[in-house]
Amino acid sequence: MIRLARYASVLAACAGAAVFAAPNASAEVVSLDILPGLSFGPTTQYGVGCTYVAVARTESFSEPRTDIGPMDYSMVMPIEEFMWQFDGYWYSPTILGHKFTLVTPTAPGEHSLMAYQTSAGGPIATIDVNPAVPVGPICLVAP
Repeated sequence: MIRLARYASVLAACAGAAVFAAPNASAEVVSLDILPGLSFGPTTQYGVGCTYVAVARTESFSEPRTDIGPMDYSMVMPIEEFMWQFDGYWYSPTILGHKFTLVTPTAPGEHSLMAYQTSAGGPIATIDVNPAVPVGPICLVAP
């Protein structure tokens, strides 16, 4: 009986130490930006068919996984969609607290992206998109 109590107390002590020693998961995305690059337009810098860089910044430099996803079906993410053909669980890494991806609006209107690490969600970036003519790396956006 004494031996069983001793094992129970050792097990409880080990479990308590494991709980206090476990790292805290911050799961915080601080910001999300969609960079216009070389897009030019009188009312908006974002155009249909032009590709932009979305950047999510995390709270710490060593986050395990950060995702960026469209909130409607009028934006495509060419790198992810290509890679998902081969591996449905593929994701690009978070590098020094930053996650980068490419996004291309496919229709005019207001479109949004969300950056997240958990199902709780995260920051949302919204852009207004007009018709455009991509000319190499430059995008000429109509009014």
